Amino acid sequence: MKFGASKLWAATAALLIAASGASAQTVLRYSNWLPPTHTLKKTVFEPWAEEVAKVTNGRVKVDMLPKVVGSVPGQLDVVRDGQADVSWIVNGYTPGRFTLSEIAELPFMGDDAEVTSPTFHRFYERHLAKYGEFKGVHVLSTFPVGSGHIFLAKKQFRAIGDLKGMKMRNPQGSTLPIMAALGAVPVQKPVTEMYELLSSGVVDGSFLNREAVYGYKLLDALPHLTLIPGGIYNTVLSLVINEKKWNEISEADRRAIMGISGEALATSIGKAYNRIDGEGVDALRKNGGTIEVASPQLMADLKSTLRPVEQAWIDAAKKKGMADADKMLEEYRAMLAEAAKNRQARK
Repeated sequence: MKFGASKLWAATAALLIAASGASAQTVLRYSNWLPPTHTLKKTVFEPWAEEVAKVTNGRVKVDMLPKVVGSVPGQLDVVRDGQADVSWIVNGYTPGRFTLSEIAELPFMGDDAEVTSPTFHRFYERHLAKYGEFKGVHVLSTFPVGSGHIFLAKKQFRAIGDLKGMKMRNPQGSTLPIMAALGAVPVQKPVTEMYELLSSGVVDGSFLNREAVYGYKLLDALPHLTLIPGGIYNTVLSLVINEKKWNEISEADRRAIMGISGEALATSIGKAYNRIDGEGVDALRKNGGTIEVASPQLMADLKSTLRPVEQAWIDAAKKKGMADADKMLEEYRAMLAEAAKNRQARK
């Protein structure tokens, strides 16, 4: 009789432990705003979510929600306020908050995402994290993606004055001074609204990365592309998690998740963007679009016209507490140059 009772208690205890383990699973609600068929969703973020479950032995699961929570520009607030646990944000959709990260968005910083993406995450961890620009969320990875170029609806951009008076969709806060210097009229809207803006004549073109013209079905609306070597700008994106939710995860599982995030994820993003940027250009060409590389004269004029934009970032960074902003810019460029050299050597 006693033996039977002890067996019963042992079985009950085992069930309680199992139930406790099951309830201990952390489910991260991921607010997704990419189109269902977008290459980046399929080849980067969904595999990342699967890896999170693997490296934590199922203790942490990422639940990709069927649609975006809130608005695309508001994803930072959505995650910070706990409406969703994880999302990736466009830093420039909240102007003035990520001033220091805008170093990677300056003109002509590079158009090889396999160089720029992991290099910036490394630079962020080394120099920028301490300034606390991501208060309320934890940064899983932060990275510039494919460089931005100039797309127009009705003509090619060939001369420095061609954008004067044109209504251009402005992708982020850091490109406002670039547009101002070129005389364009900025229209601040997310890329998800581009087709409507173009079809209704609200804008004449856009600063845009190469994959977006294909990924967001804009091939007919933006047939004229002028490629700017180094990019007219870059866009920094960040994969973030609610800070409170992050701290609920065990230290061991946090380490495991960061092992597949951080620079590793930024490297995957870079490879994906290089591939899909190429697909975007190919699709535009096959669709009858015109693609030109900026002439040496246009590049010289652009660099001269946009030189003050760099100084404006230095001044803004100093106001944010980065006393040696000019030296930081030099170091970031040196890191990019070294990464590009190493990548070339591996080819």
